[in-house]
Amino acid sequence: MEEERSVTIYLATEIKFLNVPYLAEWTVEDICIAICKQLEIGPLARHLFALRGKSNKLWIPAGHKLETHEKNKFEFRLRFKPSSLKRLKLIDSNAYNYYFHQVRCDVLENKVADIVYEKHKRELIGLGVSDMYRVIVEKQIPREVVEGDYKKYIPKECIKRHSFFIKKPIHNALARISGHDAAYVKEQYLNQFEVMAPNYPYEEYKALMDKNLPDPASRILLRVNPSEVMYYELDVHNQWTTLCAIEDLCSISIGQDNTVEVSRKSGIPSYLKFSTNALLMSFVSALDGYYRLAVKWTFNLCRDIITPSLEKLHKMKCHGPVGGEFSYAKLKEKRSNKSGTYILRECEKKYNVFWLDSCGKDHKPRTYKIEQLGPESFIISESVQTYKSITHIVSSFNDSEQTLYLSECLPPSEYDKSPLLICAMTEVCNDVAADEEIITALLEGEPRVIPSHQLQIYKANPFPEKNSKTVTIGQGSFTSVYRAMWRVTKGKKLEAAIKVLRDEKSRYAREFFELAGKWGQLRSSALVRLYGLTVSPTVGMLMELIKLGPLDVYLQSKSAQSIKTVDMVEASACLANALWHLEENGFVHGNIRCRKLLVHVHSDTSFIIKLANPGLFFYTQADIHWLPPETYDNPEEARRSTRADVWALGTTLWQIFSRGAALPVNRDIDSIKRFYLSGKRLPIPAGCPAEVYKLMTECWGDLSRPRKQPQAIMRDIHQILYQIYHSRRSHAYATVFPKSFSDRELTDESEIIDNSSSDCESRASSIFTDRTSLPWDDPDDSAAKLIQFNDTDNDAEEELSLYLGRLAGVGGIGDGGAGDNLGFSCLRDATVDLVNSLNESSGHNGGPLGQMQGIFELDADCNVILQGKIGQGFYGEVFRGILERDNAKDIEPQLVAVKKLKTRAVEADLRDFEREISIMKTLNHPNVVKILGVISEPEVCLVMEFVKHGSLQSYLAIHRENLTHKRLLEIALNISTGMDYLGRQSIVHRDLAARNILVSDDSTVKISDFGLAQVTGSNDYYILQTNRDLPIKWYAPESLRDGKFSPRSDVWSFGVTMYETFGLGEDPKLPGVGGQQGGDSAEEGGAALLAALERGTRLPCPQNCPQIVYVKLMYPCWHLQSHLRPDFAMLCNEIRDLITQY
Repeated sequence: MEEERSVTIYLATEIKFLNVPYLAEWTVEDICIAICKQLEIGPLARHLFALRGKSNKLWIPAGHKLETHEKNKFEFRLRFKPSSLKRLKLIDSNAYNYYFHQVRCDVLENKVADIVYEKHKRELIGLGVSDMYRVIVEKQIPREVVEGDYKKYIPKECIKRHSFFIKKPIHNALARISGHDAAYVKEQYLNQFEVMAPNYPYEEYKALMDKNLPDPASRILLRVNPSEVMYYELDVHNQWTTLCAIEDLCSISIGQDNTVEVSRKSGIPSYLKFSTNALLMSFVSALDGYYRLAVKWTFNLCRDIITPSLEKLHKMKCHGPVGGEFSYAKLKEKRSNKSGTYILRECEKKYNVFWLDSCGKDHKPRTYKIEQLGPESFIISESVQTYKSITHIVSSFNDSEQTLYLSECLPPSEYDKSPLLICAMTEVCNDVAADEEIITALLEGEPRVIPSHQLQIYKANPFPEKNSKTVTIGQGSFTSVYRAMWRVTKGKKLEAAIKVLRDEKSRYAREFFELAGKWGQLRSSALVRLYGLTVSPTVGMLMELIKLGPLDVYLQSKSAQSIKTVDMVEASACLANALWHLEENGFVHGNIRCRKLLVHVHSDTSFIIKLANPGLFFYTQADIHWLPPETYDNPEEARRSTRADVWALGTTLWQIFSRGAALPVNRDIDSIKRFYLSGKRLPIPAGCPAEVYKLMTECWGDLSRPRKQPQAIMRDIHQILYQIYHSRRSHAYATVFPKSFSDRELTDESEIIDNSSSDCESRASSIFTDRTSLPWDDPDDSAAKLIQFNDTDNDAEEELSLYLGRLAGVGGIGDGGAGDNLGFSCLRDATVDLVNSLNESSGHNGGPLGQMQGIFELDADCNVILQGKIGQGFYGEVFRGILERDNAKDIEPQLVAVKKLKTRAVEADLRDFEREISIMKTLNHPNVVKILGVISEPEVCLVMEFVKHGSLQSYLAIHRENLTHKRLLEIALNISTGMDYLGRQSIVHRDLAARNILVSDDSTVKISDFGLAQVTGSNDYYILQTNRDLPIKWYAPESLRDGKFSPRSDVWSFGVTMYETFGLGEDPKLPGVGGQQGGDSAEEGGAALLAALERGTRLPCPQNCPQIVYVKLMYPCWHLQSHLRPDFAMLCNEIRDLITQY
């Protein structure tokens, strides 16, 4: 029998410690979860907590397993501080309460380094008095008793220095406090503490830093804050310096001898050495934790420090506890609520509970509860069966005829901006005005339009096209590339390459400029830089000149002795950096090939390559090895897919380690397709490290697992480079990149050529595209060396496999860029496809500025920054926005909703919109969405308050498990109160439905969308003037029959809205009418519905709705005679009476 294990955990609460039993296979994260369960801290906030050694004060990574010989005494603490305490309180009140007690304990024990007695003695006594009052209120203990135990509440240092003079001030201060509850006192306590110690709870570590100088490594003190890592040089005594912002981290590699490489988005990596492995792991886990909780929840920065629960979620394609609002929004955004699409997510409130949000045939999401009863025992709501796993559940609902149909899972993404990022600064607070120095630097760094008089082009010597022995790609070249000299300023010039669009290809100027515009915004040392554009006398790109040429030719032309394995690993790391940077900036390359990699530096200690832009290109048969199998039917999808870039990266790595070998171009293209579709992959190249080949296979993926993400690829290749090959470095334990690798500005003397030099010779540039002439083509006929495949051979796949095996064993040379156009079944007209793909990838929406954030002026001192679309109505679209006030420094930017007309709106829509604005301007009620202003230029927009929880329709579906009848009645009261107000303003809403009620918080809902609203005349009703699409299922008989609308027809709609509310989002389908409610036309659907209503057919009592609610609240609203229906004032009174019964 296994020996029982336990660990002693010290707490900050009144329960001073716990003995937590655990199993041998448990990780520290499992132990933390067990503690959180006991303390009732939920699944979302539990990620903020960790274990710290009781004696050494070092943190233990989540994936660590405790050994029996370890002294298992740890402190359980909130390690990762949320962006605001208000946010923590909203997320989890128990976690907030624990943090309060943690702070309180640290204050009492004088363990907060930033709090110095001499500076804070008054505040410290004040905190103690506040804590005493809290105990009096919270525990109902008499004031005299608490005063008698004052030493339990006053910090030790205060008692030590003022033991004889402190009792009277405490008594007097307590006597003055009254009228506050415990929650308020805790809030004020923490607010005061924040002022005294704003950086709490930072972590500090001593280390050595290699700064790539002749001097020995510097002794530094590292400090980890929620937003950045700083360091202080102990031997220099200078100021704190920022090492890296948390959001700028990209990977961390752990080497031998307790060394660490910290890589950032830009700039050289930092190399640190720690005295012990425990110190190192504590530091790295701090960075990893803050990165996960502030930037990418799904990603671990270091592959040696993993989050076990994250790996489990990845395998299940399950989100963390993101919440239903995020899930519903993602289903709509990514798949437009397509039937069969679903999202799995952890429950935010309970452990071992999952939610499954699935879109049905009606294209509406519905939520199902999954509970884990045991290790292999799961149940799902609305089913009595028990399942072995969540995968078992998913596979059991693959019938499209079932109510629950699961066909496509939307997995979590690294770029999800979900509620899980609880340490991230809120978006509204991020933006601050940049100073002039930053603005100037940005402007100088951007590509520019370069006047023709600053350029000198060597026209007589354009780089030659591919040699005649190699088949050129497509119908001909789009561009020509010349060597150029750019006269940057007086006395200075820079050698560059210019790629110009050929005159006969001028119709592709738009695509050329779009590519230049996107590439020009990218900033990475792993990418070939674009300096600027020329527009006259010819269209062209001026680019960085990479003199050593394309990597495939370079590898073929050099011996194995001159290019070592470590060189190829380092080149691979550069490529991984490039792809990650592209993905971070939303750029899909679509043409990653070995020939697109240009050799920048090759020395004894480094081998640096850069990725060129993709150029203008069509896919050909030669690209088959770089295209993932899912694109075979439509290869143009690869232009828009980062997943396709990852596959291409895998094949390009294979090329690199095959020393530039060509891959076969087989006339029987289907045999190559079958080769990859069957799960076969290129064999390991001769001499290739097993770790690198494993990475290749992860890039290609297989049927059972997804492809690796770009950041993970970069992390792992850096780990291989650093861990295995760092011995080639000349420093004690690591080095930064050589100076030749760093990006240099144009003022760098090493790249600026002085006028006094007469040497204008240069090696040929390597900037090219598939349609650009190349100077480095191998003169041999490489294609002749490839095995010629027999068209009639039935064993073409086997022959291909044999060839690849032989190629992998001996290496090969040749140009893999040749071939006829791909004969794919759905390859469209090339020109049309190129234009379409560029349009889609740039996200054009309403013109070239469609995807840019627009800034609109609300008034002289108030601007609205428009962001993503969050909804739409009959004629309008609603966008999220930020309202900024120029002259109000102390007022934070405000989230708003901005409604504007759809792009194709007609004149009648504009009139409706203007009417909606005029109505909303007059309204002011807590249950009606508030208008904040109207933008008139460049287009009419309505600026409204932002209601964060979205529509009642979604809210009901998401929270159906937790909504009580009393809560639903409170929602009903909110709506009826708001409608009563509208009636008194002589306004008929005409579109009252759950979709147009917005949920502000748990106690308030607001009526929105006045797109169909009308102001009634003296006769109290409005007659419909125009034919249009109308929400007929919510309409009263007189509205369907005569087009007549009044407050009494709104009462009918209110009854239908109550059916939705108490039916928890149920669609109001009238029995016996079926699909004809929609009809083949609106007219037919309305006629069928009207006939049923006039026959007396009504919506039934929703399932689980109390009969008394149906009888008193819904049914009276549906009286055929409108004057017999209750008005909203009567309904308010009826609802209040019902609330008292629950």
